[in-house]
Amino acid sequence: MKYHEICDCCGHKITAYTLPLNDEMAKAFIIFAEAYIEGDEKPLKKGEIGLNNTQYSNFQNLRHFGIITQSERGQAWYLTDQGKKFYYGKAFILTPAAHMNSMTLPSGHEAWKTHKGTRRSAKITDYFQPKYKQREEYQEEKSQQSSLF
Repeated sequence: MKYHEICDCCGHKITAYTLPLNDEMAKAFIIFAEAYIEGDEKPLKKGEIGLNNTQYSNFQNLRHFGIITQSERGQAWYLTDQGKKFYYGKAFILTPAAHMNSMTLPSGHEAWKTHKGTRRSAKITDYFQPKYKQREEYQEEKSQQSSLF
């Protein structure tokens, strides 16, 4: 992405960057999502997530994909509705995401016109294969079995 703007106040050059979802970010997301869901969907602060410093750095970038959020900088993290659907394999996200000056760039932003390459839809199973059935899968099986009788 070759896009930048000049700050009206100071003349500083502000550059847009793309951020592809990678395996390390997906692992950090899984660790957070599992802790969040198992903790009755209580927001989690940095020390409560169970990530080391490198994993946490990767984790913070997930906000640009719309799957985690934080009400204020330094506060607890939440799993968004999109993030929960992504975790359960029921939603896709677009990768790469883009940000500029710490703000996520929407798909219609002018900067995307300078992006080389294409964005693709990604599913959590592209990065992580569950080794066990998740809660929703058991609930679906239970409802299917009960409808047979």
